[in-house]
Amino acid sequence: MDKLKAYWREFSRYLMEVWIEVRPQKGRVVWPSIDSIRMSTRAVIISSLGLGVFIGFLDIIFGEILKIIIGKGAV
Repeated sequence: MDKLKAYWREFSRYLMEVWIEVRPQKGRVVWPSIDSIRMSTRAVIISSLGLGVFIGFLDIIFGEILKIIIGKGAV
């Protein structure tokens, strides 16, 4: 039971330290603005779509190359 109390005491202290650091007005963490979040989200979506198209294109090309090498899947 003493271990549980000690664990809870340490955990409570940890949460208090985290709250001190991330408080919205007085904390040490600098939160991004909504415009920054929107711009970053757009960049992630666009780059993900671009990478998906690129990988899909490579898949088609390598698939066609393998069909030529293997002989259209004939056994």
